[in-house]
Amino acid sequence: MRTAILTVGLVAGSVFGQASRDVMRTDDSGSWTEQALHRLVGMPEDGGTLRAGVLWSFGDAVSIPKSVALGDGAAESWVGHELNDKRMSKFTTTGSGVHDFVYSMAAENPGTIGVAAAADASMNAVISWPSGGPITVRGFSDAGGNVPVWSYVYDGAYANSSRRSVAVNAGGTRIAACAYDGTNTLLVLLDNTGGVLRSATIAGYSLGVEMDDSGDRILVTAGNTARLFDASTMTEVYALTTSGGGGYHRISRDGTAIAAGGFNIRAAREIGGVWQQVYAGSGSTDWFGGGMSLSGDGETLFVLSHDYGDGYLTNEQRIVDLLTGTVVAVSSFTGSGSLQNSAAAAQTNQDGTIFACASWGDQGNTEPEVRIYDRDLNMIGSIDTPGSPFELVMSRDGRFVLVGSKAVHANISGRGGWTYVYENDSPCRADINGDGVVNTQDFIAFLGAWSAGDALADWNGDGFVNTQDFLAFLSDWAAGC
Repeated sequence: MRTAILTVGLVAGSVFGQASRDVMRTDDSGSWTEQALHRLVGMPEDGGTLRAGVLWSFGDAVSIPKSVALGDGAAESWVGHELNDKRMSKFTTTGSGVHDFVYSMAAENPGTIGVAAAADASMNAVISWPSGGPITVRGFSDAGGNVPVWSYVYDGAYANSSRRSVAVNAGGTRIAACAYDGTNTLLVLLDNTGGVLRSATIAGYSLGVEMDDSGDRILVTAGNTARLFDASTMTEVYALTTSGGGGYHRISRDGTAIAAGGFNIRAAREIGGVWQQVYAGSGSTDWFGGGMSLSGDGETLFVLSHDYGDGYLTNEQRIVDLLTGTVVAVSSFTGSGSLQNSAAAAQTNQDGTIFACASWGDQGNTEPEVRIYDRDLNMIGSIDTPGSPFELVMSRDGRFVLVGSKAVHANISGRGGWTYVYENDSPCRADINGDGVVNTQDFIAFLGAWSAGDALADWNGDGFVNTQDFLAFLSDWAAGC
């Protein structure tokens, strides 16, 4: 791992006197971020105009929300706050923007906090990495509040991790986590009590981990290689390699597709029980490792890339149909000024019809930092944040986007941040199958999901599937497009 922590003039023991500045570096081996910490002289102004669609925003005076997760049918928003006032916060997604509870980690003073949540259950896992260890993974639920329902502590030899080194399957029954001891990475698979089910040792440093919804497949970002593991045996079943390390690799919710990005982009699918590479893409001086995502059904790849050759000012959005291996839409823009518009994150909904991405933002504010697109790459929503987003997640149906952002640009020394929940306003929300019309097929699809208690049928977003959801859907269905 090449993340450098440069400490300048810090006051010992203070959690209120730090500011940070981030710089993206790219060379022939890959890409990484250098973070410099500084003693804060003045508080930056928190400003900016929010666009329609933001349900709520929460301002942090001194901490930066760098890790976010949606859980329990998108009813729960979980946030990891770093730099100062280090903590985990839980919000109600459709609430007023006031946290339901917090869990403070100020005493252990972690350099990294990562959150991951179960899509269909109230289970959130938090990984914290204090300097020198020990690395701890804790489980939380809405009912349990700010008291961990379980915890797992790595051996003291493991003293390096990242905010993307934890994952939870959809049902909250399995949690995967990674930690590094200077030589190897220990991948552990936990149950929902924090007990170790299985583990595997991976040579070298592994930056991140993801699981499919079932928890049967685990994808590890091992340098420039995406390594896919069978959770029942913890053995590697497939590997996909790209050029250059420092990116984060992805797996689809159904476990049928994976993607790896660096100086180029690769995607593979399981076809007839056999894994096959189905797409290979590149760009002259593009970096693809920071903004990749896959649709839940594994059929669509969405990639946000930045061009390090022009000062990280050009962003490109690319949509690829993985059934045919063809690029179906491309758009790009070039910013201005000296601030880096680095790709930060990307997400895709279940059926590959809604896409969200975030980049740090350019000095000229050419485009909003958070952008939401349809399949033709028409921008259907955005958040013009005052600072640089570090992470975003989107609900399975594409309705909600949760964003964690710094209060000022990542290249500018400052503290404070913002958490946003954006709700997409779709006049055709009842078009469940995405064919452009609302008809009997959509009603049948909803009825099936509602009868099964599927989170897709939680139409009012309250975390329960019941009669109220049926009535709400019926109203939208009757309204049509």
